[in-house]
Amino acid sequence: MITDNKYWDEVYSANKLDHEPSSFAQYIEKKYLSSGKSLLELGCGNGRDSLYFVENGKQVQALDLSSKTIENLSLLNIKNVEFLNQDFSNLAKFSDLDYVYSRFTMHSVDEETEKKVFSQLSQVLKVGGLFLMEARSTNDEELDKTFGVDHFRRYLDFQVTVEKLEKLNFRILEKKESQGLSPYKKEDPFLIRIVAQRY
Repeated sequence: MITDNKYWDEVYSANKLDHEPSSFAQYIEKKYLSSGKSLLELGCGNGRDSLYFVENGKQVQALDLSSKTIENLSLLNIKNVEFLNQDFSNLAKFSDLDYVYSRFTMHSVDEETEKKVFSQLSQVLKVGGLFLMEARSTNDEELDKTFGVDHFRRYLDFQVTVEKLEKLNFRILEKKESQGLSPYKKEDPFLIRIVAQRY
């Protein structure tokens, strides 16, 4: 698995990232999520989306490989959330979840890691549970980047990603590839959004 632990430790230590919940988190909270449900976040970063989900009544577990960010988040002592310093390609200890949430994480890992994650989704999600993903698409590859140009990125093919999930017994409830979903400063990335339901 390709990792950028040192890079992200430095980013989180410098407190460079937004603390407001992402546009994707806000979107799915309003459209798909319910209070009282369980959610696992793959790669929680500075915790902004996990904390937003907790505020909206979820029981959250959040994973990240950056020991620095997990250490900082654990000091908050917030109820109904557990921050864990671990690789999200191994989900064996998780089960019976309502939601698995992945924002800007699948393009930060190699294809082998993505395959491991996708193959475990059916084991960790309840029947009817949702996998909610946002990642950079191949259309984003040639655009100018204003942030994070010095770490690993793998751009996802929209249709191929949809087909991978469909082959793993997921029903695609929503799929979109577009700009305008998550502008950041002067950057407006091409993103993939997928909401997939286990059946």
